[in-house]
Amino acid sequence: MTTATTGSAKVSRPEKALFTACEFWASARNRTLLVQLSDDAITQLRAAEASFTVIGLTQVASVLRRARVDLTETDPPPPLRDVAEHIESCLGDNGEPVDQALAEFAGELARHRVARQT
Repeated sequence: MTTATTGSAKVSRPEKALFTACEFWASARNRTLLVQLSDDAITQLRAAEASFTVIGLTQVASVLRRARVDLTETDPPPPLRDVAEHIESCLGDNGEPVDQALAEFAGELARHRVARQT
């Protein structure tokens, strides 16, 4: 991803969405989301929400949207620790096949990339 942000590699918008979703999903499943969100939680939640929406994981995106709204529209906002723990809990109980959807999306991207090269 570093090469994508510096412009030294061509990364498509769907590829960036996949990377963002995978990184967020791994943090949530490993219960390290608080560490990840400690640097600009709102921007990260917005990016992850958009990424999961692109991939078709609408329930995950909805959890993230509610968390972002809680942080931006509640006065006072809840502690980030509580928000991160709630997201981790909700995603752990989520009925969507997230791992499978991410793998299928990655497979589609790979097939499109190969097709463009031939």
